[in-house]
Amino acid sequence: MGTAVARWAADAGWRVLGVDLHPMTRPLTGVTFIRTDIRNPLFPQLLKAERVDVIFHGAFRWRVRRSEDIFESNVMGTMKLMGAAALAGVKKVVFPSSAFVYGAHPANPYFMTENNGFQGRSSYAYVRELRDIETFLSGFRRQHPEMTVTVLRFANILGRDYSSPLARYLTMPLIPTLMGYDPMMQVIHFDDGVRALAQALTEDHQGVFNVAASPPLPLMKIIRMSGGRSAPILHPFAYTGQSIASMLFRKGKEIPAIPWDFLRYPWTASTDRIEAEWGYHPRQDAETTVRRFAEERHAGAAGHATLESAAAKVGA
Repeated sequence: MGTAVARWAADAGWRVLGVDLHPMTRPLTGVTFIRTDIRNPLFPQLLKAERVDVIFHGAFRWRVRRSEDIFESNVMGTMKLMGAAALAGVKKVVFPSSAFVYGAHPANPYFMTENNGFQGRSSYAYVRELRDIETFLSGFRRQHPEMTVTVLRFANILGRDYSSPLARYLTMPLIPTLMGYDPMMQVIHFDDGVRALAQALTEDHQGVFNVAASPPLPLMKIIRMSGGRSAPILHPFAYTGQSIASMLFRKGKEIPAIPWDFLRYPWTASTDRIEAEWGYHPRQDAETTVRRFAEERHAGAAGHATLESAAAKVGA
């Protein structure tokens, strides 16, 4: 997503700096890359020297299991980045978050607004750390009203090979579901997500905004539309039988990529605020997003099969 935003900004005529701890695998036209750690105490001087106006912070690492290294990168890294931005006089920071922060809970309203608190368990590292980051950003925004801090809580992002939790979940050979449960899910196409981020970078919108395509879809319908096969599990066994699931499904340590509660309870979010204040509407509705995801998935699988066939012929 950072790459897509950088390309958009460069094409729009912005002077773009790419910053990361690891080297770029391939150069981006119009992007100057600086290899550094945002936790470096000299980072504020770099921002000031380069006269940075806007920061897009897309370095969040989506991991199911918590580790000190990932927590340091995700949470502490964000805190240090925001401190550096304040010292350097940066005018705006845009952070892509997720509707996962709301939590899945039986008491959730059908459509949660940005003012709803966080409910439910945060057993997965990415849910817990997104909540930590958002709690910090809320306090930071009050302490630094001179800076625009925009947080976009995206629904499940699909398309363009974006490895969101839902995308990983839907591409499993067997998709674990909870028997008797079919929660409503929201999605957003990757391209529409980039459009929202681009608008956040060019306009000043202080605060938190939900981003999702309409309408919410039942999980089972999404699985069918994406061409997946579901494997229903009794929910008591799902919560206690992680080791069994690890034996049944590929990449067991990531089973499921989405916490069980989110496959059981409601967690849909209202998009009224971004529609009213930004005039933003996704160009692709939810069903179109899922269909395009399925088409991309099948095209990729067909391409992979063709390459394997060609390799077999060469070998013969």
